[in-house]
Amino acid sequence: MVLIDTGTDPSAIDLTLARRLDLRIGDFALGSDAASDAVPFTETVLPWLRIGELTLRNLYLMAVDLSHAPFPVDIVLGYNVLHQLNLTINYATQTLRLCHPDLTPPPPGSNGATLPLRFFEHFPAISARVTAPHPADLLLTIDTGSNSALTLSYDLAVALGLNAPATPAATGHGFAATAPVALGMAVDLQLGPFHLSNIEVDVPATSHGDLGRRGRANAGNRLLSRFRRVTLDYRREVCIVDA
Repeated sequence: MVLIDTGTDPSAIDLTLARRLDLRIGDFALGSDAASDAVPFTETVLPWLRIGELTLRNLYLMAVDLSHAPFPVDIVLGYNVLHQLNLTINYATQTLRLCHPDLTPPPPGSNGATLPLRFFEHFPAISARVTAPHPADLLLTIDTGSNSALTLSYDLAVALGLNAPATPAATGHGFAATAPVALGMAVDLQLGPFHLSNIEVDVPATSHGDLGRRGRANAGNRLLSRFRRVTLDYRREVCIVDA
């Protein structure tokens, strides 16, 4: 299975699969995922990968143990691939479109909008405003590899008046590690012309991993799927959404 993940860079391949394909691998080092700063990885190159009509050649990948991911996954396509393409996820029809950036994506429908695409470091993001319980502006990274709705770092949760320490604990997953998270919170969000109420929030209980860093606000598929269609056009720096 190939996962399209706008929240990771570079792309990755399961270490067991890399060895089975007899790919050349290098020395191991420690990297990070959403939940940990101590993920062993090495580097490799996949000669080619075909997805539908799209063929990727000489694909640079991290080789990492993906057996602890919350679902079976063989390859993760991240920023180093996706920023060269236009990506459209149609949640209504459960279809994915990857196309050359020279092709202009379809405009939004009558219930849609084109939003400026911003970047947190180099990951795609959009501006959002929390309207309840306490108003605040957020730079919201778009993370198609996350099954959460809205993940907030602890400092942002406190600033918004969310009672993170008192909420029940659960387990959050990165690709290679897990971490405790607090649940049971919700906010209302304004995204461009769209008002979204009662967005579920989870808060990492540690400062480890990418999502545990200060100032992190991350939108996963449970939030994104409130829209019928989401398109990311990296070159033109726009995000097209249809309600």
